[in-house]
Amino acid sequence: MSVLLYGASIVLLVFALIDILTKGADQVRGLPKVAWVFLVILVPVVGSIVWFAVGHDWSQSDRNHGRYIEPRRHEDGYATLGAARNAHGEKRITGTEQELAELEREIEYWEAQARLRRAKEAAGDGEPTPGS
Repeated sequence: MSVLLYGASIVLLVFALIDILTKGADQVRGLPKVAWVFLVILVPVVGSIVWFAVGHDWSQSDRNHGRYIEPRRHEDGYATLGAARNAHGEKRITGTEQELAELEREIEYWEAQARLRRAKEAAGDGEPTPGS
């Protein structure tokens, strides 16, 4: 029976520590996060219970509680592709297929330039281009 209680106190300690460490500073009440960690480590059972009763912020808000939220577009500050399209129009936002096609055309162009340069150098026509 004492092994079961000891195991339950360890599990409670681990859950409390994980919960404290994953919360933001705005989600912790009463004490700073470091103080809560020390309290839970020094007095495991009582500290964990006090954390969940007093320190944990249970209020409902628009926080991300482990759910997936679409990442913000860092380059232009718009939250979604639709918001960027509304702000800048369709010409600002291009599709992935269009960008890939443009990159393939650019690769083909530079490969053709390299083949032409090698052919000229092999034939001895003209001077080699700079950088070759």
